[in-house]
Order: sequence, then C-alpha cells, then structure tokens
Amino acid sequence: MFVSCVLAFIAGIYIEAFYGLALKSVILGLVAAVLLIPVLRAKKRSLGLCLLLSAFMLTGIVRLALLTDLPPVSVDEDESLYAGTVVETSQRSKVIALTNPESLHNLRAAFHTSTNLETGDRVYLRGRLLEFTPASAESPRKVWRWLKRLEGVNHEIKGRILLVRSGVNSINALRNFFRKRIEESGAWHTDVQKALTIGDRASLDEGINSLFLRTGTSHILAISGFNVGIISGFFFFIARLLLRRIRRLRLSGRDVKYAAVLTIPFPFIFMLIAGSGVSVIRATIMVGIYMLALIFERGRHVLNTMALSALIILLIYPHSLFTPSFQLTFMSLLAIVVCVEKLYPSIKKVKLKPAGWALSVMLTTAAATLGTAPIVIYHFYGINLFSIIHNLVTVPLTGILATSLSLVGMSVPFGNYLLILSGWIVHLNLMLLHLLDWGYLFPVVRPDLYEILLYYALFFSLLYAGRKPVVAFLIAVLLPLCLLQAYFVYEERFHNDLCLNFIDVGVGEATLIEAPRGIRILIDGGGSVSGDFDPGSRIVMPFLLSRKILTLDYVINSHSHADHIGGLVSILRHFNVNTFVTTPFLVEYAEHPSLLRIMRQHKTTVQFWKKGDVYRLPGETSIVVLHPPSAASFENLNDTSLVIKITQKSRAFLFPGDITEGVEEELLHSGISLRADVLKIPHHGSRMSSSFAFLGAVWPEVAVLSGGGVMQNLPSVETLERYRGLSIPVLRTDKQGPITVCSHGGRLTYRVSQR
Repeated sequence: MFVSCVLAFIAGIYIEAFYGLALKSVILGLVAAVLLIPVLRAKKRSLGLCLLLSAFMLTGIVRLALLTDLPPVSVDEDESLYAGTVVETSQRSKVIALTNPESLHNLRAAFHTSTNLETGDRVYLRGRLLEFTPASAESPRKVWRWLKRLEGVNHEIKGRILLVRSGVNSINALRNFFRKRIEESGAWHTDVQKALTIGDRASLDEGINSLFLRTGTSHILAISGFNVGIISGFFFFIARLLLRRIRRLRLSGRDVKYAAVLTIPFPFIFMLIAGSGVSVIRATIMVGIYMLALIFERGRHVLNTMALSALIILLIYPHSLFTPSFQLTFMSLLAIVVCVEKLYPSIKKVKLKPAGWALSVMLTTAAATLGTAPIVIYHFYGINLFSIIHNLVTVPLTGILATSLSLVGMSVPFGNYLLILSGWIVHLNLMLLHLLDWGYLFPVVRPDLYEILLYYALFFSLLYAGRKPVVAFLIAVLLPLCLLQAYFVYEERFHNDLCLNFIDVGVGEATLIEAPRGIRILIDGGGSVSGDFDPGSRIVMPFLLSRKILTLDYVINSHSHADHIGGLVSILRHFNVNTFVTTPFLVEYAEHPSLLRIMRQHKTTVQFWKKGDVYRLPGETSIVVLHPPSAASFENLNDTSLVIKITQKSRAFLFPGDITEGVEEELLHSGISLRADVLKIPHHGSRMSSSFAFLGAVWPEVAVLSGGGVMQNLPSVETLERYRGLSIPVLRTDKQGPITVCSHGGRLTYRVSQR
C-alpha cells in the first residue's frame, strides 16, 4: 500500500508539471481528503484507501506548485551589476542566489559558463537579468529551462563574470586539497580519478568521455547512486569485517546493524567532497535510508525502502522526477530487485562459488541494462547491446578498484603510490574498452511515454509469466496493445497527408516534410552563430527520432549560410540520407570539404537543383524549383537560396529560403505562379524581404516565421506590419515553439506546441 501511495504522489508531480492546476483549489481538495479519510476508512475501507491515494496525489501537486508558483519579479533588461553566491554548479551552467541588488535578494538565477566555480563561491557579474521564455520540448536548452522552472529558478543572467571570490568554508578547502593531491601524484588519467572521487569533470578528455558513452559505462564517471553505493559498500564491508571479529556480535547478527551505523557518515562526507550536487544528494539520501533499514532490521523490505527514498527525495527535489539520473537509478534498482528475487534461487544452486559469483554479477548487470534500456534510448538516443560485457570489465576495475584506491590515496600520507596504481588500473580498463568498443547503436528511434510504459509492462509480465493471471493479462491486454501501437506507428509513417513540421532550432531554420507513402524530406538544419551549440544533434536529431525516422529521402540545403547548413553536418553523419540537395554555391560554406567527405563515405547522392526542375513524389505531390537559374551569379549569398514550391493535390507550400526583394521581383516578373496556401517567411522576416507585391502574389492563408527573436533585428517590425496590414496570420517558432501544418484531403490544419 505504501508503494501505491508513493506512486500516487509521483503522479501528482507529473500532473502539476504538465497541466499546472490552481493551487488554492488543490489545497482545499487535499484538506477535505485528509479530514474524510479517518471517517470513511472506518465505514468503507475501499473508499478510504482511494481517498488516501488521492491525498498523496494532491500532496504531489501542492509540493511542485509551491516551487513554481512564485511572485512576479520586476526585471530591467538593461545591463546591471549583480552579486551572489553559487548554490548549484554543473559543467556548463551555475545557479546563483543573488544578494545584490537588494530588491532581488535571494532570487535564484541561472548563469551559463564553463568557468570552474564551486558551491559557495562569491560571484560578481555584469549583464542582463531575463525571465525564462516558455519551453519547447525539442530543444535541450529549453528543456533545461523547463526543469529549472520546476526547481523554482525562473530567471537567467546573460553577461560576463567580473570577479570570483572563493567561498570561505572547509569543504571547498578539502576539495581543493584532494584535487591538488591527485594532480601532483604523477599518475595516469588524473582527469578520470578526479571525476570518480570529487566529481570534477571539467578536465575530462572528450575522447575518454565518448568511449565510456559508447560502451554504456558512462555512469561510472558521473557521481551518482552507483558511486555513492560503491563508496558506502566499501566502508560497510570494512566495518562488518572488523566487527565480525567480535564473536558476540557475529553470533547475534548485530554486526550488520553496527556496520550500518558506522557506514552512515561516509556517504555524507563523500557527498560534501563531491560538490553536493543534486544527484549526489539524492544518492546519499537513498543510501542513508537503506542503512537505516538495516539498523531497524527492515533490509528485506527493499521495495518499501526504495519507495521511502523516492518520497523523501521528491519532497525535497520534486523536479528530480524528470531527470535522467533519478529515472535511471530507480529503474535499475527496481529491475535488479525483481530479477534477483525471481532468478537468484537458481543461481544459488551452482556449487562452484566463483561461477555463482560471476553469474550473480551478470544477472544484476543484465537486469540493470534491460531495466533502463528505454530511458537510456529516450535521453541519449543510443544504446550498446553489449554493455553487459563492458560493465563486467569496468565496474570491478574502475568502479570499485580504481575508485577505492583513489579515495584512500588522496586521503592518507604517502598515498601517491595508490593514486599511481589507480591510474594504471584506469589505463588497463581503457585499453580493454578500446578492444571491446563495438555494439553501440546510434541513433535509435526514440520511444514515447506510452511505448516506455508498454515496455515495462512486458518486461515485468515476462518475469512473472509463471502465474496464470499474469499470462492472461499478457495475452488479453498487453499483446493487443503492442499490436495496436505498431499499427498506429505504421499509419503515422505511411499516411497519405502532407505535413510540414517547422522545428524550433532557435537561430536559423529547419523543416521536416512528411509526404505521402513515407517520404521524408528535411529542409535545412539550423545553425549556431557562436559555434558552441549544434542544433543538428541537439534539436533536429531528437525530433526526427521521436518521429521514428532513421532514413531521409531528401536533405535540402536552401543555401550555405551557417544558420541553415550548420546543423546538417551531424544529420548527414548519423542518418541514412538518400539524396542531398543544394545549389552550386555550396562552395561558399567553410566546411564544404568535410561535408563532401561525409557524403562520400555514406554514399549519399548529391544533386544541384536549378530553376525549372520538377520532381514527382507519391500521393499527387510534386516539387517545382523556382530559383536560382543555372549559370547565375549573385553578390548576396542569401539570393542564391533555393526557392521551391511543393504542391499536394490542391494545396501549395512555398519555401523561398533567405531571398531578398531583388529575387522576389525577378520571381514576380517571371510569370510563374507564386500562389501558395502556406508561406515560409523569407529571411526570417528581414525588412529587405516580404515586399507587398510578393505577398500579394503569394497571398497565403498562413505564414510561418522560423528563427526570429534570438536573431539580431529579426524579424523586422516593418515586415511584420506588412503581414498584419494584409491580414495574413503569422506563426512564429520563437514564440510558439514547433509548428505543424498539414493538408488532410485538401483541408488545411495547423497546431503549435503546448507551452
């Protein structure tokens, strides 16, 4: 029953995160439920239990609402001076509790920087304080903002650091001492040792990080439940080994209790040394509760212990429910518990102890891998089917031996020898991983929530398939649901409609066209002006994988400006692209040689489209190229853009790239019909495009603006006024997120993402 109550609490957090109920009404409902539970439970037990579950669900709603329902803050968008204390830190972003100006005292704001800052550091900034814009599910940056809003962080500072003063506390001094001990030891792979012990991944080699990711062992490098569990298990083993020497304790069984008591301080000390990140705190709470369960002889009630841990963690950090580390930790534990309970009795029958131990390790590793597979694919778009083998090598070598040696070596006098030995073990592990670096599937189609739930229902049903009710549920319910889902996926893939998906890539443009009979076309892939963010791998790729797309029939690059072609590099590298389409002006792109090399490696056909070309697609769909003409020259690279008109039955869709008024005028004088039902607004709404004459010739039912807001002086106020003056509705990806426009049997529909 307690597990069911915790699940109800989790459901409440989920409901509040996505639907945002009125706080006052929920509190009234919670009070009513709490008052009625004792009365109804005495008379009608089943109704009382339902009310109890409802009370937990309402509590979950209230807990998250208290974080997100914050009073409005007056924000001045001019640059100002800010001062505050770092309260949360990660590799690329920090959360700062402001102390100055006084009007914003205790306001928590995010600040993006790769500067190595520690929790407790005093920071002085100059910049602008901005409120988070509504989130789009396709952008990892915006998903991060959405999570921060759930955490109670609604603002960010965009600017630069003026001064940093180290926090005056013993924990930071101890961390710096350990960091210095590791760096000066002369050991191999000190970057890995720092990641394992003090959670410092700032200097971690990208090649090593990628190797651990490909082999499915990256959890070793992230200070999380695994690391805290290893540390706690190490000290618990040592404590119990010493206590078992006392005969009285060994015979009474109290050695386990006292070992748990002695172990409890160590994960908390390790938490402080590792930087007190949210994931480390969560793991410490879990281990602490498990040790308490051993003290009170409740160690066998693992599911209740897990549920209590989840409840306490979510009461403190309700947004953790949506983080990969929380999901992976609890699902791996649950899978291990259930699999061990079901299969371990068979392993115990093995007479050879080494063989039994090896089988136990393989069982727990396989259970964790299978139990977390859909979550890993959802968040990381790939999985290694042989990660069981990789973990069998990495967990004992790096996870246990290297970590333990590094911890002891950095803590004791003359520990350099232990740190050097740890470095050798890490090096051996890396050599073995290089030899075993196979089996990584990337990218993999991304499951949705319904498919993830179906997977877990099948997983646990197969484990308990020996019970008749489970077999009946499997045959009568789960298998039909799986077949039904497969049919829906097939129908979504091979429908006869034409849909345009304008992806929110921030800077630039990217549009996925879903044509009849499963034809998939990507026009442009966005790009980052600063070069530090790849929208192709971070935004476009997840979007395509969520649509179950691994093959693209056409990838069309309108022109070779970075904000259109930049994101296509990773798409061409990782997806099966049948045909790449562009103009001869591709040579203007700086990465032109490497792009051609990727396409040659993947045997991608390259086509240069020109004015007058016509391409027929299934379902009465055609593509007509209106610009540029062959053998033309242009001073402005924007005017080299492909202008294509897609027609499906009676509907037309116009994509003019980034053309300016000069090309618009040429198109008007060419005599070609520009009439279209949907217009992709030229050049992100620049004042040098979308002339009145051009708009009058196209006269769309709706116009879609990609990019906007984040791009300097785009869209132009004058241009938006022209659309408004002609009563043409404008949809914007920077305001409304991803936009989908579909032609259903001649009927035009559109939808925007929910904010």
